[in-house]
Amino acid sequence: MDQQQYKATSSLAIAGMICGITSLVTILVINILSIVFAIVAIVLGAVAMIEIKNNNKSGSGFAITGIICGSITLLLWCLFYILIVNLLRC
Repeated sequence: MDQQQYKATSSLAIAGMICGITSLVTILVINILSIVFAIVAIVLGAVAMIEIKNNNKSGSGFAITGIICGSITLLLWCLFYILIVNLLRC
């Protein structure tokens, strides 16, 4: 029988994904905390991608999800800030 070899999943990638999803969920409820979660998600996702590449681990999808969710949260905050500044000028 063939034995399948399983790669260990990067815990940093999972943590980055959780932080990224949490940043999107908390964007309307806990404002400043969502920005912190987004930054942490991007950093953890980037470090996890390096770890996955160097240590032959799995979990690149988790890392990419964390980076994308964190980036979307920061983009939404930037758009919201620009909108508010322009509305206050009028």
